Amino acid sequence: SRAGTLYERALGRARAAAHETLSRFAAMGGVLGCLPSVREQGRAPRLRAPNASPACDVVVKIGGSACTKKAVFETLNEEALNASAKQLGALMRDGITMAVIHGAGSFGHQQAREFGVSKGTGGEGAPVYPLTQRLLEGAAKTRLSVTTLNKHVVTALIGEGLPAITISPCPFVGTEKKKLLGGRLPQGAADGVVELLKRGLVPVVHGDVVLDEAQGLAILSGDVWMVEFCRELGARHAVFLTDVDGVFTAPPTEPGAELVREILVDPETGELELTGVSMNCASHDVTGGLKAKLESAAEVLLQAPSVQCVFIVRAGSDAAAEALRGKIPERGTTLRRRPASKAS
Repeated sequence: SRAGTLYERALGRARAAAHETLSRFAAMGGVLGCLPSVREQGRAPRLRAPNASPACDVVVKIGGSACTKKAVFETLNEEALNASAKQLGALMRDGITMAVIHGAGSFGHQQAREFGVSKGTGGEGAPVYPLTQRLLEGAAKTRLSVTTLNKHVVTALIGEGLPAITISPCPFVGTEKKKLLGGRLPQGAADGVVELLKRGLVPVVHGDVVLDEAQGLAILSGDVWMVEFCRELGARHAVFLTDVDGVFTAPPTEPGAELVREILVDPETGELELTGVSMNCASHDVTGGLKAKLESAAEVLLQAPSVQCVFIVRAGSDAAAEALRGKIPERGTTLRRRPASKAS
């Protein structure tokens, strides 16, 4: 009938208009690094061209202990945070480009643990939606906490002259069984970060609650971002800022604890060459403590060929100033690839 024909035409025009609007919106999201398409999530791994210019010189992780007092609920470590911000401001004035990640410390971890956000629905069978009220409450409270800390971190960075722009992973970066979908950042997110850097902005990202296909929700650690940023941006070096001088053979407060100056990483397997190091971490740290940090540092060297060294140093120290400029610090821990002659 004529009415039916008119209806079909109108419906077709509406669908076309909706598709065009969505395409424009997705394209804008690609520029901002926040709206990857669903198809990208399962794409084949991409490789950075060996001769591509680096999008930034250094990727910096302000650890949870370098911006918060980890033993005191939702309390800033203002001295360490301000010292880090001051050093990063000086770095920018020296013409060194950077991307910044910050840990959660005493923000977010407790809520995530209390409500089981990291485990989500448990991953046994497909998650049932809507999620339980308790899990939803936990996700909301965890994210409120980490974004509150993010505001403090970005405020400190801006105060030192850095044009810092936050990139929030949720809900645009997803996981499956706590692993990035497709094993990489979505293309839109990676491209968006590059575009921020190209314009002279400083991207800042944090660990976050994310949508997980297998368990509904999960926690994506800032350490994962270290690997992804180093790989995607072609950084020359990576720096972990902490509240201690580096990696010790035991917790630094214990008698006899010694600073480990160098850790070699097998370039094929990522295996760490270190002995006598205690992998102690607080029970509320849902992202894995020292072991996860070292594994992340090793993964950087494994996955990001452009990175020559990974440094673990005290925030605000002379060693941090050296490491941020790619120099081997006098006092700190340096991770580098094991020379080929010793790899056998």
